[in-house]
Amino acid sequence: MNKRIILRLSNEIGNQMFMYASAYSLSKEMNRELFLDNETAFLSKKNISKYALDNFKITSHIVEDKYKFKNFSGYLKRKFLLKINSLRSKKKFFIEKKNINKVTSFDNSFVNKTFHDHLYLEGHFESQKYFINHSDEIKNQFQFINYHEFKNNSFFNEICNSNSVSVCIRQNRFNEGRGKNNLENINKSSKYSLEQINYINKASSIIKSKIPNAKFYLWSNDFSNLKKENFNFKFTAVNISNHDIKFDIRALNLFLISNCKHFIVTPSTFNWWGAWLSNNKDKIIIRPNDNYFSLFKINNLDFWPETWLKI
Repeated sequence: MNKRIILRLSNEIGNQMFMYASAYSLSKEMNRELFLDNETAFLSKKNISKYALDNFKITSHIVEDKYKFKNFSGYLKRKFLLKINSLRSKKKFFIEKKNINKVTSFDNSFVNKTFHDHLYLEGHFESQKYFINHSDEIKNQFQFINYHEFKNNSFFNEICNSNSVSVCIRQNRFNEGRGKNNLENINKSSKYSLEQINYINKASSIIKSKIPNAKFYLWSNDFSNLKKENFNFKFTAVNISNHDIKFDIRALNLFLISNCKHFIVTPSTFNWWGAWLSNNKDKIIIRPNDNYFSLFKINNLDFWPETWLKI
């Protein structure tokens, strides 16, 4: 197989998983070998995000350096190739399309296009519609390398031996990052956190009506101002961020979430994947409707699986 797809990875672990799952499925359907660019997009974001797929038993290989666009000369080379891509009969780039509001949706137009032998794939592709036909393979690709070590975590048996419900709250959504920590963004983040709590409380009432002995486990990137009196249910905070461990905390948290029985998910690729990877056949997954949050919208119109319960 000489034809390739070269996937440009970026952002955090949940985003990378969407990219990989979609690219893996496209490579199967297009009869191409999948290679990963694990550096180009991360070079300018070393303190923000980093490559994370080495936490899984993926079968795709890292592409050779000559196919990456590192340093300034690589940046210029990519710009030039993108500029002339529209003139090629066999396109060298397939980039996820966005509408005028920068929102994407499932797009299978690649099926009717002709591409160069080395095809560069760029985008987030945050929809299971890209890989639903390869679900079992994707779950195998996303087996955790440190599975046996992760099982030794103190929360694991507790989660597995109860009617565990995963709950995630994304804090500081608008004021993280360089130059963003101002009063306006802090207030926006605070409002978003309160809206998430409101939604989670409603979702928890539904869970409790269906599962009387449900036990809730809460994950967050910041527990500092999450007061138990703000919630209408008791929960166990899964806070391992300060533990001195040798593993990638992102992967360990995702592993623990994926072993829960049921899920209350927020607009986050991270907890999306935790729910999707769960093998519980009777799992209940509750997700917010598309207009629930006033300050934050999902970037892909096909982000949510149709079988997840919408409130």
